[in-house]
Amino acid sequence: MHITNAADGTPWPVVPFGTWRLWDAYVTWKDIEPSKATWNFTKLDALVSLAEQHNVEVVLPLALTPQWASARPNEPSAYTPGAAAEPSSIQDWIDYVQAVTTRYKGKIAYYEMWNEANLTATWTGTPAELVVLQQAAYSVIKSNDPNAQLISANLVSDSGLPYMENLLKLGYAGSADIIGYHLYVSPKMPEAIAPLATKIFSLLKQYGVSKPVWNTETGWLPGCTFASEDQQAAVAVRALLVANTSGVERFLWYAWDNHCCVTLYMTERDDATPTSAALAYANVQKWLANNILSPCTQDRGLWSCGLLLRHGRHGLILWKPSGTAFVVDNLDWAPTVVEDMYGNDSPMTGRSLTVGEDPLLIRE
Repeated sequence: MHITNAADGTPWPVVPFGTWRLWDAYVTWKDIEPSKATWNFTKLDALVSLAEQHNVEVVLPLALTPQWASARPNEPSAYTPGAAAEPSSIQDWIDYVQAVTTRYKGKIAYYEMWNEANLTATWTGTPAELVVLQQAAYSVIKSNDPNAQLISANLVSDSGLPYMENLLKLGYAGSADIIGYHLYVSPKMPEAIAPLATKIFSLLKQYGVSKPVWNTETGWLPGCTFASEDQQAAVAVRALLVANTSGVERFLWYAWDNHCCVTLYMTERDDATPTSAALAYANVQKWLANNILSPCTQDRGLWSCGLLLRHGRHGLILWKPSGTAFVVDNLDWAPTVVEDMYGNDSPMTGRSLTVGEDPLLIRE
């Protein structure tokens, strides 16, 4: 999950999650070192302390060059001028990574190299310059905190695949423990995550890379429209399921308290009251945690994901993104309960039910 204003008033989420990525949380390089060797750790200290209190792991992106350190200090970016450029001196970068990893040894589990490097709004250096920075960061992290892990420079959407191949040719995977990507597919539906993930894993295999892949940021962006809150909830659940069955090990939702830059909201405007999507997000964790999800299959638009539940019981998650399907399952076990995406149970009568875009779990 992302929480953008946890240090400035957003109450802690009422739904459980295990990993917190501190992006758009005002703790990037430009925020921490606003002038050379002048450090401001106040906000990052507070966020790391919150994470410890709530027993969640932290991902800290290492990104956004301060204007004083930028190779192009007046260049426009999505953030402050010069923030998307590489630093003019790599030593300034090393000093920044050194300061952060020394201060938060044992407290920050994961660091991440830059953000959406294939977009010029956030990175205007070359792929080779990015790899040099990542290699330097990896060396400093492993020297200061060997247990911390580095997530590679992440790319976004289908448009990031050519840039990813450039980075692979330059050997960027060798200076990372985890491969990061942002599986944004909006305005498409979440099932589009599956072919994008396939392309990512294919590229990695082509270059002999076998490392965990994390989706470190995804939500639904402006321009998407939803017919109802239930549809938003269904999209959230299906995104998590499709990414999981595609081999992606972690999915960090964007964002809990963001209402400006997304159209699928997890909270109401008070940044505290959970939406239907948040309630479904919490329930799908109950479906997956401590259970075994089999690879999902698709047959004429009907998605089916087998579950091996605790105590050896069976389950099956079903949905159809477009239209409905009247399903008759030839199972070797007898479902007795139908659970909707919010956790509400009803009896399963017979061996058939109508399935639509809202995922259902049938179980023994």
